[in-house]
Amino acid sequence: MGSNYTLIIRLCLSILLILLGLNQFVHFSETLDFTSELIGLKADDLFYGALFVISGSLIMFRKAMPVALIILLFFSIQVLFHHLSTNPKNILSPLGLVALLVLLNILDNKRRFTQLFY
Repeated sequence: MGSNYTLIIRLCLSILLILLGLNQFVHFSETLDFTSELIGLKADDLFYGALFVISGSLIMFRKAMPVALIILLFFSIQVLFHHLSTNPKNILSPLGLVALLVLLNILDNKRRFTQLFY
């Protein structure tokens, strides 16, 4: 991917993560409320909110980006399989976009992951 595309994908992902995370604390938008979409997350609202805010800020400022992407990878896989099994046409919801953008960022930063496992 080109550098402009990488920058756009990284900024979109980080802004979306920060908005989703802050919405778990402040509840400013019903559109960004993802706890109603996934079953079993009601008790973990604050955990996922904090995870999203921390990961979004790490990705935005490019600090520990591979670690943040690995943390988000497990959540992204859960979201993608949930949407594909229940409602595939709803894949472009805010959570679906987070999952797709995380996967694109992982593919773009695959050379940085070798430092983690070397």
